[in-house]
Amino acid sequence: MTVTDPAPTEHAGTTGRGDGNGIDLHYLELALAALGPAMATSHAATVRATGDDVRTLAREALSQQTRQLAAVSACLHGRDDREAAGPGGGPHAGLPGLHGPALDRAFVVQLTDHAHISMTAARAEMVGGASARARKIAEDSIRMQCRHLAALEQLAPPARV
Repeated sequence: MTVTDPAPTEHAGTTGRGDGNGIDLHYLELALAALGPAMATSHAATVRATGDDVRTLAREALSQQTRQLAAVSACLHGRDDREAAGPGGGPHAGLPGLHGPALDRAFVVQLTDHAHISMTAARAEMVGGASARARKIAEDSIRMQCRHLAALEQLAPPARV
């Protein structure tokens, strides 16, 4: 870093604040919106998946997503520039109408996609964010998503796509 380089709290033209910058807020809002559909999908798989390994992974994912939602909500609560909303839903939340092996496969696809997208957003937070709390959430998210991807690789072939 040189003297002319922006400080981390000024990254990407955002103004530094004691509780973070625009990148932090963007990351937290994205995480909040993504957790709703991810949690609905995980919940559906805990109830309707046919494979024990899929149900076990879904229960673990839902537990971790619930903890992440609490951390994101706590980080957003009290910010003077935003009122924290609940997690988003989405047209495919909960894998409606799917049962059996089709639900197992859809859960695997959606959890895989969520993991990759979540890791990309968390990495962007790690590079440009200024809030220590948001960075901790991002670090935890990367670790969690790596575990999910590893567990998805271990699933029986019919559940994998």
